[in-house]
Amino acid sequence: MKYILLSIAYFLLIQNTFSSGIRGVVYDDEGQPLPYTTIYVEELGTGTSANQEAYYELNLPPGDYTFQYKFVGYETVIRKVTIGTTFLQLDIYMEKQTLLLDEVVTSAKSTDPANWMMRKAIAKSSYHRQLIDAYSGRVYVKGKGRVNSVPFYLRSMLKKEGIDTSTLIITESVSEISYKRPNQFSEKVISVYASKKNDFNASPMRFISGSFYQDEIASSISPLSSKAFQYYTFKHLGAFVDGDHLINKIKVTPKVKAPNVFEGVIQLVEDDWALYNVDVKTQIDMGIEVRIRQVYQNVNQKAWMPISYQFDVDGKIMGVGFEFKYLASVADYEITLNPALPHKIKLIDKDDPVTTKPEKEVAQSVKQLQKTKSTSEPAIVKAADLRDLMKDYQKTQADSLSKLDIVGVYNYKIDSSAYSQDSMFWHHVRPIPLSDNEIRGYAKIDSLNIVNEEKNQKDSLKNANQFSFQPLDIISGGRYTFGKEKDWKFIIYNAFFSTQYNTVEGLNVDYSIGLRKNFEMKLDSAQKIDYDYQLIKKPFILLKPTFRYAVARNNVIGKVLGKYQFQKGSVSLAGGRYVSQFNDMPAITPLINTSFTLMWEQNFMKLYEKDFVQFRFENNFSHKWRISGNVEYEERHRLFNNTEFTFIDWERGLTPNLPINADPIKEFDGQEAFTADFKVTYKPHIKFVINNGRRIAITDESPVFSLAYFKGFKGLAGSDVDFDRLEFEFRDSYEIGAKGTTYFSARTGAFLNNKSLGFMDFAHFPGNRAFITQIDPVQSYRLLDYYLYSTDSYYVQTFLYHQFRKFLITQIPATRFMGLKESFFTNYLLTSQSKNYVELGYSLDGILRFFRIEVVTNYENFRYQSTGFRVGISTTLGGNVSVEINNEE
Repeated sequence: MKYILLSIAYFLLIQNTFSSGIRGVVYDDEGQPLPYTTIYVEELGTGTSANQEAYYELNLPPGDYTFQYKFVGYETVIRKVTIGTTFLQLDIYMEKQTLLLDEVVTSAKSTDPANWMMRKAIAKSSYHRQLIDAYSGRVYVKGKGRVNSVPFYLRSMLKKEGIDTSTLIITESVSEISYKRPNQFSEKVISVYASKKNDFNASPMRFISGSFYQDEIASSISPLSSKAFQYYTFKHLGAFVDGDHLINKIKVTPKVKAPNVFEGVIQLVEDDWALYNVDVKTQIDMGIEVRIRQVYQNVNQKAWMPISYQFDVDGKIMGVGFEFKYLASVADYEITLNPALPHKIKLIDKDDPVTTKPEKEVAQSVKQLQKTKSTSEPAIVKAADLRDLMKDYQKTQADSLSKLDIVGVYNYKIDSSAYSQDSMFWHHVRPIPLSDNEIRGYAKIDSLNIVNEEKNQKDSLKNANQFSFQPLDIISGGRYTFGKEKDWKFIIYNAFFSTQYNTVEGLNVDYSIGLRKNFEMKLDSAQKIDYDYQLIKKPFILLKPTFRYAVARNNVIGKVLGKYQFQKGSVSLAGGRYVSQFNDMPAITPLINTSFTLMWEQNFMKLYEKDFVQFRFENNFSHKWRISGNVEYEERHRLFNNTEFTFIDWERGLTPNLPINADPIKEFDGQEAFTADFKVTYKPHIKFVINNGRRIAITDESPVFSLAYFKGFKGLAGSDVDFDRLEFEFRDSYEIGAKGTTYFSARTGAFLNNKSLGFMDFAHFPGNRAFITQIDPVQSYRLLDYYLYSTDSYYVQTFLYHQFRKFLITQIPATRFMGLKESFFTNYLLTSQSKNYVELGYSLDGILRFFRIEVVTNYENFRYQSTGFRVGISTTLGGNVSVEINNEE
């Protein structure tokens, strides 16, 4: 009885606190509910939506208001009402739109009118972006979803996290957003409700902060992109009248149905050529499908802005299927227009059936365009010219951001009290009412969260006094912080993953421990925007001894690394007795070699032992310039096979521990070598985005140039080697519209002096013999022996890799939406012995989203040699650039 009385008292309190506004249900002309109808309040610049039961409710102070009710396919309903001191009940009935067809918009020419309409809209997209100088508003986002399928091998693990197919995930948030031209977006989250605190990470704000007037939105090509006609065909479906505006419906169809392109319908406002409505779908990363619906409104007669959104998201990752639905509405718009541009522009097009003014009255320059800003008459511009005029205008508007090559600024903050707002707050700010099943779902989730929170508190108290070290950490590894400032760390590295097998050492294991001291960052104002991203790193010192035990040799060797990481680079000193591959890039990873030696009787790895001292350094002067270098003294010793153990005897025989080369390898046992190398890398076209004050470089849009010099010092510290080598490298990628993306890499070099050197000093190439690989798909050979054409003379290597949007198998749309991608590649090597070595290959990528299968043929002097098959990691996971493996930290 007590709980019933409290509930009644709470309900009465809410009713008395928020006692005026409007509520009702939206129906079609047959009396059926129209869920998610958009409702716009003209006087407030506020948009909202009805819920899934078509019920809406707005808390409003007394006054006169104009409401617009919008639903795709139905006539807009406008109601002028007076709100008193109580709630006004207003149910709305909407009638279906009547489309006007060819008699209104038919072109005098045979082309579909959608083509000239889209040319105008695309030409004006940059203008629409530049017209808004700034805006602010408040965004409400409500999301709910669930995991709808879980593979058996993940069920127990996910259940421990409280996730199964019966779990309803709910999020609500209210954010204050602001935008400033050219591309500065800020979001402050003032309130969050989430069934799990990290569920809020699934917010669709990257779509809300983006714009269909940009070339891309969330990595998908916009129908209003400057290159839209390369990706889409357009069809005019008709038009309808909404108030004083004629609205054109245009169907958007991708030329190649594939991920990262849109399909659906957009609606354009005639003359303004602004978006009125968007209803499209696309597939983004990892096969996630997204349907986006936006409703636009001419806010305060200034500009057409989105006022409501719907997002339907579903997909499957690693067998876990999920579905989410988000609703979002924007309220309290405040818009400032760009005073430098005319607020009205009339476009003319070569296929436009409408009679236009004489050519002499058409704006021909930026200056003439700017002169019209103070007149009431619209500027008249050719659609073909407006894009160029806007490019010129943007060049004249160079600001502090563009001078720093910054393409966007994004600030995101969650208020400290965001998770602690009570039910009264949510009742007041929630513009989209909860449906009955959402109310029941919230009650269930809140009760479960209370139980889980109590359990977590008990667990934390139980474990508060337990020491974190466990005996298993000796093998599995662990990190232990200590010191007054908690700035010291003792590290035990995982020994299990460092256990390998080869024919020289047999079973071997690296056991490493480390002692690390972190230092405070001391950044000036210019450095702060780079902190923690690619360039500026947190300083530390590290001491790391490593011991290596080889069973077949029954010996222990080791090395010690000392490293100092400063803000823009590092220096390190290492020394000891250790084993190394002749090509320590490495030629083959230990894991792949272990598998092929034990399972297929193929011992690809070739090792030598060295007593060494090595000094390394690198310095990132900027994101564009980087230098690195290495100075090393080695005493080199030859090693031999000590075991022939394999799981399966294929009767092919294991090979000696010496690389195979076109020329005989000279004896090097006991050779002393003092060597050095120095490399300069330059990326000329780096752009940046700033996220919460931190600068992130967009590195994949710039070509890469590097110049390296390698030197062997004869006689220095008893060194036996004497050589000089110079090497130049170039890498870049090119997007060829709807045809796909081409990646190109070239490396060329020569020995200026090769009087004396060991085989490990030769120029080596990224070969491969294993049919299961971890190689970089863009910069590696598939069938080339690891050392066959290693050279002490000149060399040229090139790689060309083109990934198609549609080729053979991917002609079938279903295969593209499965994530499959096809590629063709050709690799070339020229040395004094290679005889114009060429590889031609075909790759099917994204199999099960994780794997890549390739078929390759190789040729010498244009004569066929062999064919091979390779299985690797999908480029969507492994990327198209080399990954440097660094386990020093």
